[in-house]
Amino acid sequence: MNSKYIKNRFFFFSRLLSVVLLIVVIFTGIAIAVDKSDILKIRWVIDEALRMNPELQSAKLGWDASTEKVLQEKALDDPVVGFTYFGERVQTRVGEKQAGVTASQKIPFYGKLRLKGEVARNEAKVSGERYRTLEREVIAKAKSAFYELFWVHKLININEENKGLLQRFVKIAEVKYATAKATQQDVLKAQVELSRIVNELITLEQLKETAIAKINTLLNRHPDAPLGTPEEVDITELTVSLKDLYEKAKEISPELNILKYKIERDKAAYKLAKKQYYPDFTFGLNYTFINDLPSTVMSSPIGESRDSYTGTLSMNIPIFQKRKYDAGVREANARLKSSEKAYKNMENMTLFSVKDYHFKVQTAERLVSLYRDSIIPQAEQSLKAAEIGYQAGQVDFLNLIDSQRVLLDFNLAFYRAVADFGINIAELERVVGVELSKKTQ
Repeated sequence: MNSKYIKNRFFFFSRLLSVVLLIVVIFTGIAIAVDKSDILKIRWVIDEALRMNPELQSAKLGWDASTEKVLQEKALDDPVVGFTYFGERVQTRVGEKQAGVTASQKIPFYGKLRLKGEVARNEAKVSGERYRTLEREVIAKAKSAFYELFWVHKLININEENKGLLQRFVKIAEVKYATAKATQQDVLKAQVELSRIVNELITLEQLKETAIAKINTLLNRHPDAPLGTPEEVDITELTVSLKDLYEKAKEISPELNILKYKIERDKAAYKLAKKQYYPDFTFGLNYTFINDLPSTVMSSPIGESRDSYTGTLSMNIPIFQKRKYDAGVREANARLKSSEKAYKNMENMTLFSVKDYHFKVQTAERLVSLYRDSIIPQAEQSLKAAEIGYQAGQVDFLNLIDSQRVLLDFNLAFYRAVADFGINIAELERVVGVELSKKTQ
């Protein structure tokens, strides 16, 4: 075997190894990407809901439509053009009237068009705030649905861990029973508790499917579309004081802004109703085409024939319909007062909601800290001690199972508090109308 052959073989295998390594790197990268894409991020859920939610899209189109009405309300009515043909000739001293053209334009009393535009502009602002209200609701629903799915996933994981723990307890009980150090009742208790966990897992899987369908519906997707595992949720601290929340809600809340703009709209409508007592004017121009006189007719003393034109000015007389306009003013005034009362009621309800959700957020925050820092570590120590005691014959099996149940319940309560914290923060943001400043612990 010569050296040239060896070099060629070495070159061939080195190229082959490079290709294999390249393929491994590519597929590893794909696997990592797939693994990353399997994580459901709360930010993606929110952004996708804002982009795809059909109810929100409908509200946006309604807002766009209402803004287009402002220019229409401020514009004058179309001018009116008419044509008159004289079937039977009307003789004048300068000739026969053959046909006529008329044109007229209605001009509302000063200020009416401006007020109509103001009414439409504030109505468009109401539509805008309705869109923003729905936007905050969609965000709150997206966050709440995500936290519910997060909670269900955690419950499944915790129950899976407890399933493994109970399987170990069953084996311990079986060993102790085989050596006559425990009764058959211990084995049966462990198996019953294990069956309870398995049944709970079946229920939780169904609950997970419901939570997934809820998110997909919000995102305008098929209810069965797959979603990844929710990302881990950071425990956060609300740093905005209750007093500042009250102020922010009064200033920013879209629900309050809806009623603010309704009040402005109704004020303009009230002024417009009072303007109905004033007349509108119609300016017109009439132009008549006249034929020349025949040569057999004596010429006109005023000279050659010519077409004629006249200008007109007319107006409506509102005094004959005063009762109608009085009723319009009373209606507008009642609507204005109704909007003012509705605003005050909404303000009260908004401030109550701020107080309520602020309390719920603080309660959930305290529970999270309490479970995480104190109760769960103590329950874990208690379970370990009970397991060691049972193996040593110092603790009965019932105490061991009770310790396991207590730890399970505390873990479930911990993640329920985490989910409640996120849900109540989302609701508080919806009421206030803005994402709140939070600080990661």
